Amino acid sequence: MRARCPQCSRTVNVRLRRGDRIASHACDACGTALQGATAGKGKGRYLCPITGFVYELGLRAIALHRPYRLVFRAGLDTVGAGRQYYRNEPLTTEQAHLDRVAGRTLGPGCVVAEEFDPSDPALADESARAGLRMVPAELVGNPEEWVVNERLTYRACSACAARIPDLPNRHVPHEWRPRRTHARRGRGRTARSVDLNPGPYPAGTLACADCDPRT
Repeated sequence: MRARCPQCSRTVNVRLRRGDRIASHACDACGTALQGATAGKGKGRYLCPITGFVYELGLRAIALHRPYRLVFRAGLDTVGAGRQYYRNEPLTTEQAHLDRVAGRTLGPGCVVAEEFDPSDPALADESARAGLRMVPAELVGNPEEWVVNERLTYRACSACAARIPDLPNRHVPHEWRPRRTHARRGRGRTARSVDLNPGPYPAGTLACADCDPRT
């Protein structure tokens, strides 16, 4: 596992055995306790408005510094055994991303997956392969309509107490009962099965995907 020294910033490989911790190992140069290579870099979790997935800012996501729009840019693509062809239409997944944003402006501070980083030289190259690009928004419109996502807050599922993002679609709009009767608690050898309260739970309460009767 990759580890980092917070004192001299050296990065080293650490072999961890069962029950071992990175902090139990010290830097060979200065003797300071090591940290995980990504420790301290995360700045909160955000729901990317493009992909619909949760990312950690500073690790796999970046914050935009100005208004941008997501567009598809035609160009060369590769298929099969390296055969190139000109693609002028988005792929199914790319179209899903475009539909999710629906042409709206992504405002300053909006957190998106790092694959859409507009400062990436590979994406800024006009001759780059076909795909999605973030381009500066020329007609920015009403700033109140810009998409700027907020840092996610995690709360417990009302039924099983699992920690999940507190998102509007995770609140059941009616009285509900969990669709499972048991849940696993703990990890590894300490994991155990526990009985869940069958409810019912009040309308508007939080439900994880495993307990939500709508899934």
